[in-house]
Amino acid sequence: MKLLRRNLTEVEYLPYVSKEEILTDGGKHTGRYAVKYGDPVVFKANISTPSGQTQNQFFGINPDYTHVLVTDRQDMDIRETGKILWRDGEYEIKAVRPSLNVLSVALKRLTAGQE
Repeated sequence: MKLLRRNLTEVEYLPYVSKEEILTDGGKHTGRYAVKYGDPVVFKANISTPSGQTQNQFFGINPDYTHVLVTDRQDMDIRETGKILWRDGEYEIKAVRPSLNVLSVALKRLTAGQE
């Protein structure tokens, strides 16, 4: 299965680097953490809204996602701890399902973009 170039859109993948504890001005522990992400990796993929029973069962019976990203870039090291930036906001990666020729990623919208 190959993806049509006209259906591809540019996205950015932010790989997870670490989780650091947030300290007060006095250096005391707060119990809260800030997630650190690496430099964005830009690539092209097809992003669509999920539809149909087959798509829903692919990621589980009760999936919690709003979009599906599909790329034929098998060299991408996309993990569920990273984030995707797309034209209309920031997306959390909920599930990653590699197959023989493509990589499918379930995404959930975190923020809406500026229009």
